[in-house]
Amino acid sequence: MAQRLRRWRAAARAWTAQIRLLRERRLIAGSGLFDESLYLFEAPDVMREAAEPIEHFCRFGWREGRRPNLYFDPLWYRERYLEGADRNPLVHYLTAGERAGCRPVCYFDPHWYARTYGLPRRACALAHYLAHRRSQRVAPNPDFDLAFYLDRYGAEIGPNRDPFAHHLRFGAARDLDPSPHFDAGRYRRSKMAGPPPEAHTPWAAADLRVPLVHALAARERRR
Repeated sequence: MAQRLRRWRAAARAWTAQIRLLRERRLIAGSGLFDESLYLFEAPDVMREAAEPIEHFCRFGWREGRRPNLYFDPLWYRERYLEGADRNPLVHYLTAGERAGCRPVCYFDPHWYARTYGLPRRACALAHYLAHRRSQRVAPNPDFDLAFYLDRYGAEIGPNRDPFAHHLRFGAARDLDPSPHFDAGRYRRSKMAGPPPEAHTPWAAADLRVPLVHALAARERRR
């Protein structure tokens, strides 16, 4: 009798987990926050295994620090807002986090973004940004002066490209100023002389070598 009860409980747990997985997959698939091309590019093992990307993210990816898009760091989010709880951080962001002002990365401010671009109350700020970031009409945070940056580097960036992604890629090597009020070279010399902050993944470590990202991460740690 006891053995049968244990089997029944195990089956019930497996069924509950499967239902939760299906709900998470459906939520993420319709959210506009999952960049399948980026996920597969950064996870060639997933492509080799022919795994369905969203399911892989829900089962394993977020625990391994794999990004669903360029502007969501699952390990940073989990540590910052979930106290390391064993919960899918992207699901939390979609269901409660953004409304509460949680940032998907230190350099995207959802409340500022929604106010600045006049989004409807229930619209997802991050989804809107991801859909429009290549239009070169939206910025992810108030410290990145889009007009200033495009005036300086627009010819290099070219059309239909994300200016802030350009800043992430080249900002560290060249100390590109993100605004007239932020001197990247001066910030590096005065604030980044010591060891870099701890980062969970190589791409997060690369981001933190960008002076503006370093400054925003430090600001978030003080909040």
